[in-house]
Amino acid sequence: MPRQLDPAMATALATNHIQPFFMAVLSFKTSMQWVWSGVGNLVWNSQTFVGVGSFAKIGTIQEGADANSNAYGTTVTLSGIDPVLLQDCQTDMVPGAQATLWFGLLTNGVMVGSPYQIFSGTMDQPTISWDQDTITITLALESKMLNLARPSNRRYTSADQRLYYPTDTAFGWVEQLNDLADVWGG
Repeated sequence: MPRQLDPAMATALATNHIQPFFMAVLSFKTSMQWVWSGVGNLVWNSQTFVGVGSFAKIGTIQEGADANSNAYGTTVTLSGIDPVLLQDCQTDMVPGAQATLWFGLLTNGVMVGSPYQIFSGTMDQPTISWDQDTITITLALESKMLNLARPSNRRYTSADQRLYYPTDTAFGWVEQLNDLADVWGG
């Protein structure tokens, strides 16, 4: 897939006066969270991203170009969470919720161009570890390409079609084909 890096960002990468950062939009059961790897608030695309500073870490992000079209995932780790919020963290995270990550640059505290989307996918089961002072949550993120390897479990029957489209009658004849004994060319 061709990628387009913002021209202002490409120019800034050639200088030595930049501050790289990451942004993430994470969907949870009760809300969406807009966070970034800096301190304070960052406004982009009419959204305010809350700074999580050193309390967040993003795993390796890779992409393959081989013939197998492998689906690669990554992780987002959030640490420093108050133990009082453990129950809320466990019930608010839903596998399959959307997650998007961007890479951006700051020069003198000002965002350069538009951030570059580096990952879009869904969240898997979180891993939670804790000690007496803090909780660390690692969210496994899966690429959308992983869905290509999963069976759809859909059937070409009228009943299955009506689960998604209640008024559709297009598959009404399919069951009749099972008992039909047509002879070709006869």
